[in-house]
Amino acid sequence: MTTQHNQRIGLGLLGAPELLTMVELAQLAETYGFESVWVAETRLTRDGITPCAAIAMATTHLKIATGIVNVYTRGAVLTAVSFVSLDEVSQGRIIMGLGTGSPLVLKPQGVAFHKPLTRLRETIEVVQALIRGETVTLTGETIQVAEVKLDMTPLRRHIPLYLGVTGPKALELAGEKGDGVILNAFLPTSYVERALVRVEAGAKRAGKSLAEVDISGAVVISVDHDSQTAKDRSRYFIGLYLSLFPNIAQETHLPDALIQQVRAACNQGGLEAAAAYIDDEVVDYLTASGTPVECRRKIETYRAAGVQLPILFPLDPNVHMAIETLGPLR
Repeated sequence: MTTQHNQRIGLGLLGAPELLTMVELAQLAETYGFESVWVAETRLTRDGITPCAAIAMATTHLKIATGIVNVYTRGAVLTAVSFVSLDEVSQGRIIMGLGTGSPLVLKPQGVAFHKPLTRLRETIEVVQALIRGETVTLTGETIQVAEVKLDMTPLRRHIPLYLGVTGPKALELAGEKGDGVILNAFLPTSYVERALVRVEAGAKRAGKSLAEVDISGAVVISVDHDSQTAKDRSRYFIGLYLSLFPNIAQETHLPDALIQQVRAACNQGGLEAAAAYIDDEVVDYLTASGTPVECRRKIETYRAAGVQLPILFPLDPNVHMAIETLGPLR
C-alpha cells in the first residue's frame, strides 16, 4: 500500500453482508483511504441506522452516510432523532442520505407511495428545522406535526443532506435543498450529464451554483482477475434492476424492446433467464465490471462526466478485492 491518490471515493453497502462484516469492510475502507461509507436501506435486509452506529464506533475519521433511507417507513421526527443520535455517536461524521425509496419495496409493507416529491420536501423541512433546534408545526399534504421540538441538543445544527434521486423534478429538489446528490446505480455516464443540468437548475432556484452541490454517484463494481467472470456476475443484477425499477430502466435509454424482453424473461424464468439478454456491451454501459484496471478506467469515465465522489457498490464475493484494488491507497 504505497500509492497515494488524492481522488475522493466512497464505499457503498447494500444492507449486506451481516452487520459485523459490514463493520470490518468499513474499517478496511478507512485503511485504504476511502472518504466515506454509505449504507443503503433499499431492501428488507439490515436497516440503515444500526450499521451506521456500529461503523461509527469502530472507525475514527471515515464519514458515515445513509445511502439512502426512505422518507415513508420512518416519520420525519424519528428521522431527525435518528440522525442527531448518529451524529453524536460519530462525533460529527454523519451524512444524512434521504430518498423516496421504491414503491415495489414499500407496497408489501402496506406503505403507499403517495406524493413522493412532496413527501421528500416536507420531510426535509421538518427534519432540518428540528436539527436546528426549532419548535416545528407543519400541516402539510403528507406530514402533520404540531409544536414538536427535540429534547436534546444536536451536536451540529446542520447535518449534511444528500438526496438519492433519479427523476428530473427530484434532481432539481436535490440541487435546491441538498448539500449533495447521490445519482443512482445502473445508469450510464450520459445520464450523469443530463442529471447535472437538472441539479444546476434546482441550485439556481435556491441562489446557489452547481459547484455548491457535491455530486456523488453510485457505481456498481464487479471486479475479478478474470474479466469475463466479473461481467457475468453483473448480468444478474442488471436484469434485476431493469425488471424491478422502471424509473432506472427508463433513464438508461436502452431500447424499450430490450427492457421488455428482460422483464418478461425475469417474470417467466427468473434472473438467470433475464441475464441471458444482457450482453457485455450493456454490462460495460451500466457498470464498472472486469479486471481492476478495467474498473478503474470506468470509474474515471464517471468522474469525467461530472461525478465528484464515486460511491463503489461492489458485488459479492470480491468486496475485499474491490476495496484493496480500487481504493485511493493501494
